[in-house]
Amino acid sequence: MAYSEIYKKIGFQRELNRLQKQAYFGYDREIKMLRNLGVEDENLILEVGSGPGFYTKILLDNFNNSEVVSLDNDETLLNFALKMLNKDYSNRVSFMNDDITNSSMPNDYFDIVVARFVFQHLQDPIKALKEIYRILKPGGKVIIIDVDSELWGLTYPKNNLINQLNSSLSKFQSSLNGNREIGRSLLTLMKLLKFKNLNIEAVINHSDILGKENFKYNLDKELEKDPRFGNILKEYNDFFNLNYSSIMILKLFFYGEKPI
Repeated sequence: MAYSEIYKKIGFQRELNRLQKQAYFGYDREIKMLRNLGVEDENLILEVGSGPGFYTKILLDNFNNSEVVSLDNDETLLNFALKMLNKDYSNRVSFMNDDITNSSMPNDYFDIVVARFVFQHLQDPIKALKEIYRILKPGGKVIIIDVDSELWGLTYPKNNLINQLNSSLSKFQSSLNGNREIGRSLLTLMKLLKFKNLNIEAVINHSDILGKENFKYNLDKELEKDPRFGNILKEYNDFFNLNYSSIMILKLFFYGEKPI
């Protein structure tokens, strides 16, 4: 099943709302980490899997003198991003409908490549890493932001329902040829492909810092009536109504450089 088929099934606006929340959730900590890992103003940045452009806007707003190339293989999402961003950022953003595993981009071109929550969806992450290596300038940096299912959704007290939801999500991604356990293998794959100065860092979203409400699922009337999801998601939200409950989610930052 293609990603476009999924959002057509669940509703395009609902998926946009999810992606917007995902982009802005704890983004200020992500920007600090990107700076710590060497992203600077006046860089030429490729954002892989940019989707509707919410994170593209974050990059443009925080690296004011950088240019961003927004790459995605979904034309509908790219068109949405173009309409949203082109008026205010037209001199600093461009859009490419392309495939990161086999792109048309030139060799040795980008200062920075950022891929946020993309590699968990890729059928062939090695091909994508080889392509990123090719298009980076010598000395250029790749930063992959992603997860590993066993480090996602750590709760206090331990909540089996959240573990079950995470397990179901992992199985669903596997059925789409993705891999929600990609986090444990990424740095090793980067080493095998000759990236240098490897590093891994983490940014943690914690409910006692960002607020429990931000971790709840927004139930609409349609989902509430659905017997498959309504009760499960209500139970999930009820966990956050406990005055002593908390959750933390690790976003992993994998870093490497193309040798000079």
